[in-house]
Amino acid sequence: MNIHDIPVEISDQIGEIHNINFPRQGHTSIVAIVATSNKRFVIKKTENDLYNEWLSEEYKALQYLSQTELLVPKVYSYHVEKKSRWLLMDYMNGISLREYLSREPSLNEKQKAISNFGLCLRKIHECPCPIGLIKNDKPWLDTMLLKAENNLTQYEVDGSEELLSRLKEKRPKPIENTLIHGDFTIDNVLVNEGNIVGIIDWSGAAYGDPRYDVALAIRRKHNAFDNDIDKEIFFNAYGKLRITDEEFNYFENGIYNFF
Repeated sequence: MNIHDIPVEISDQIGEIHNINFPRQGHTSIVAIVATSNKRFVIKKTENDLYNEWLSEEYKALQYLSQTELLVPKVYSYHVEKKSRWLLMDYMNGISLREYLSREPSLNEKQKAISNFGLCLRKIHECPCPIGLIKNDKPWLDTMLLKAENNLTQYEVDGSEELLSRLKEKRPKPIENTLIHGDFTIDNVLVNEGNIVGIIDWSGAAYGDPRYDVALAIRRKHNAFDNDIDKEIFFNAYGKLRITDEEFNYFENGIYNFF
């Protein structure tokens, strides 16, 4: 992506662009930070059927979540152009928690950041779920298993038919649903000096099983959740349910492999 690639429908909302750069990102989209004389924006572009669907879901979710007190970016527009999709939203001034922890801050700073991470998830799960994200046609897990089956047949995923069969047969005991992020990892929480300043990538937002968020949150990463102390700090701040090893494996080593 460069300045000339940006659709006029997007560029007209931004104004004259003075600078554009591309932060480190995942494989699902191209992300650009564009700066004008007095403001910065984020543009996300996708060019794959699955990722296009996710970007559309993120746009809808951010519109619903704008009515809450959660730290989400303001979204401006969503644009369809042939096989690509474009999303324009505000820039949030922070770095990912993963990047922050990879810099190996002091022990006190690290523990503060992990505690804030747990508190952040608590706020999400205690936030009333916007009506637009509540779908009453079927339970969240049923929907996820159907999507997993479709993704397995249509796209390249890490999961297998054998794994999907096990997930269908050995479901965890149902619990009360809440608003969930759907991809609550240390990549998707932005911090400034260890304080949470933003939560991004909301394509999986739903009224769903909070254990899914918890399982993804405590995945082992470099300098994060590679010991029991990190998990204890997280759960003390989260202050709600603690998942079992079986539940962790079902969601993180199971469902997540199809998304």
